[in-house]
Amino acid sequence: MMKEIRLLIGDFAVFARQDAHRWAYVYTALLLAVVLALMYGTAWGQRFMQGMLPLGNPYANHALRYVGIYFLTLIPTLALRRDYAALRRPALYAKALLLTLLLSFTETFSWQEVLHFDGAATPTEQRYLLKVLWRTRNLTLVLPVLALLRMVVDRQVKGLYGLCRGSHHVRAYLWLYVAIVPLLALASLTPDFLAYYPSYKPWVFGEVFGRLAWLNAAAFELVYMADFVMVELFFRGALVIGMARLMGRSAVLPMVAVYVSLHFGKPCLEAVSAAFGGYFLGAVAFQSRHIWGGVIIHMGIALLIELLRFAEHYALGVG
Repeated sequence: MMKEIRLLIGDFAVFARQDAHRWAYVYTALLLAVVLALMYGTAWGQRFMQGMLPLGNPYANHALRYVGIYFLTLIPTLALRRDYAALRRPALYAKALLLTLLLSFTETFSWQEVLHFDGAATPTEQRYLLKVLWRTRNLTLVLPVLALLRMVVDRQVKGLYGLCRGSHHVRAYLWLYVAIVPLLALASLTPDFLAYYPSYKPWVFGEVFGRLAWLNAAAFELVYMADFVMVELFFRGALVIGMARLMGRSAVLPMVAVYVSLHFGKPCLEAVSAAFGGYFLGAVAFQSRHIWGGVIIHMGIALLIELLRFAEHYALGVG
């Protein structure tokens, strides 16, 4: 166990040492600290996270959120590193804009605007279907775009942005996951987590479509887990492995910034931890050129929190 973990940490240390630029890291840390303070510490930030400010259109709000924070990190950190060659590449801006706009559109997309049930389902059944379908938006909207981008632009990238053969560090990630289980158990009892999780509450929906509540919960959790594969594919895959072609290791910090912004609206502790987790996963993805470690950690944490909250509700009456 310790040997695998030492190798994983060694790879991370190699990345951190070779990527280290004091002022690029200081700038990114200060930017995220200010943004997190605004989002979670002000009424303006709370309204912004709900899509109410400063622009009336939800698509424009999300574009401001994701495109803005990505480029606010990308350009200054490259300038601080004096990587003028990367800054002069039009392809860098075009690809970064495509990916961040894709994220903005996906996060704003609503199946409710597309589907019309016309009385074919009860209100509870409609809410259940929309909740499940919302978790498929990355599969239906992001995956085709990334597959096309890989075939047309990034043909030399191995696999689909890290979804490829590779077991480097996978065992170490499994051991790390086991080690953080007690911390997750404690976090699941904090007020923010009690209010936000589980993502699917069987006690709210009950029996939908005449099926037992646990069957509907299982169907949702399967889609929920698949969505985390897509999250890793986008952030550690496209935004690190894909963007590294144009900017090398410098791809990790902008990815971390936009990854943190994805967590706005979730518990503040989760948004803060996303900065550290996103950086670690991004660094190792860059070194290993696959994303399976992130998939293991992400799916494992999400599923465990769901199961813990189920157990706390049904066994302890919490939440």
